[in-house]
This record gives sequence, C-alpha cells and structure tokens, in this order.
Amino acid sequence: MKKLFVTLLVMLLVTGCSSQSAKNDNVKTVGILQLMTHDALDLSREGFIDALKDGGYVEGDNLVIDYQNPESDQGNLATMAESIMANDPDVVLAIATTPAQALQNINVDTPILATAVTDFVESGLVASNDGGELIAGVSDGCPMDAQLDLLLEFDPNIQTIGIIYTSSEPNSKIQADQLVEEAASRGLETIVKTVSDKTMIDDTLQSFGDDIDALYVPTDNNIASAMASVDIFAQEHSLPVLCGESNSCANGGLLSLGADYYEIGYQTGEMAVAILNGESTIQDFGVETQDDLTAFYNSSTAEKIGATIPDSILERGEDVAK
Repeated sequence: MKKLFVTLLVMLLVTGCSSQSAKNDNVKTVGILQLMTHDALDLSREGFIDALKDGGYVEGDNLVIDYQNPESDQGNLATMAESIMANDPDVVLAIATTPAQALQNINVDTPILATAVTDFVESGLVASNDGGELIAGVSDGCPMDAQLDLLLEFDPNIQTIGIIYTSSEPNSKIQADQLVEEAASRGLETIVKTVSDKTMIDDTLQSFGDDIDALYVPTDNNIASAMASVDIFAQEHSLPVLCGESNSCANGGLLSLGADYYEIGYQTGEMAVAILNGESTIQDFGVETQDDLTAFYNSSTAEKIGATIPDSILERGEDVAK
C-alpha cells in the first residue's frame, strides 16, 4: 500500500509539472536590455511593447517582460545580459549598440532583435545587413550627406564644424567618422573632441571656443542627457547645433534629420511578433531602416541664438519646440 501511495504521488507530481509546463508554453518571455534611461531609448522600448500588444502579446496576460537597465554601467550591463539569457527568453530586444554586443557575447541560439543601433555591421553585430544571423533589427542610422545638406541649407557659409561625442559609444564614433569624411569631401573642416563621461562635457564644449561655426552631436546617450549644457554653449556662441536625433533637438539643439524612435521600436516589435507567432525565424530578418526620415527644427532654440530658419526647412520640417 505504501509503494502504491508513493507511485500515485509521483504520478500526480509529474502530471502537475506537465500541466504547469503546458500552461507556461502559452506565455512568452521577452527580455529587454536597455543601455540607459533616455528619451529616445525609452521611446524605442514603448514602440516595441506597443507592437507586441497590437500583435496579441500583453504583459501580465500571455507575456512576461524581463526589463533590465544598467544606466550605462558596463559592469552591470554584462551581468544583466547574463541574467536575461539565464531566464531562457523566447526573444530578446537590445536597445542601443553595447547592450546588443553584450547579449551577442553570451548568446548561443536565442533570437536577438536590436534597435537604436546606427550601424550593425561596423559594430560587429552582423556580417551583413541581409539577414540569416541570430541578430536582426532596425537601425536609427541616417545618411550623413543628407544631415550635412540640412545644416548647410540652414547656413551655406558654415566652414568649420565641431563634433563632440563619448569615446566609449560605438554608435557615436561611427557617426562622427562619417561626418568628418563627408565634410572633407566638401572642403569643410571638422574639429573632433571626445569625452569619457558626463563630467567632462562642460569643459570640452568650452574648449571649442570661437573656432567653430556649428556643432554636431551624434546619437550619443551621454551628450543627449546633457543637452542643457550644449544649449547654454550654443547660446553663448550663437551656434547652430545639428543633432543625430530629434529628442536632442527638442532639448536644446537646432536641427535634426533622423528616425522616429517610437516608430523604429514599433517596427522592431513587429519582427518580434512574427517570431513569437512562429511565422518567421530571426534568420528571416535582416537590418531594416525607417523609410521616411523627418527634418526637425527647434524654433525656440533659433530664437535663443538669434537665427532665422529658412522657409525651405519650415515648410517640410517639424518644430519640436511645439
């Protein structure tokens, strides 16, 4: 009788575990590793989650989201990447380049989607943008020739452009190098300065002095979080500031040509839905971009630096000051 009781107990436990496993199969787990709290990156995450919701995956219902954010701490970034992967997610979203690299370094077979990454190839995430790998996603990249066109449309007399970025951010270096190359092809000079952290930004800005006619800020998370300092420097020197993304433009820049971060997050979320539905695999996707780039301008900043935005920009652009 005792043996029969033990046998029945084991059977019940196995049945219970099987039922629980079957129940969990109906709940998908998505890991999200975001570099830091920042307007553009937050918008990417919101767009991604909204796409999941519109695709039928709702957190607390049939979806578990493991969201982790190291606030740019590289040590915590690696630890959080390992933590997310340890939970065996169905798909992972990396928001920004270094989170994607951290996940890639420990990944074996989990689909990784990434967004807010400027150049997937240059960052070593993929061999090509054509797909067939364990990483895919939507780039926030914008052709540098078009960005420089926008700046020179504002002021054709610009001759020297200052560039400031964080040395540890791969996205930023890629964009800075692209602008240096594009400016040189047009006979324009560039002065490049880097910072290692936020504490250096004020002094580095001041070191440009009166040697530049305009300032370029790429999609750099540290600089974006210190746009108040950029705004003050621009006012002091009556400088137009070209930004790599619209949120920095809204926070004190003058001009920006780029992607809508909510939209590229949403576009990435649509990829995730297809993977979770079993309609596609990660290898079916490559690196996509947003089709329609928008010209942004800040009328409030223009007033502060005593500038007039040309009608050609006003007619087609979006005023982020409003």
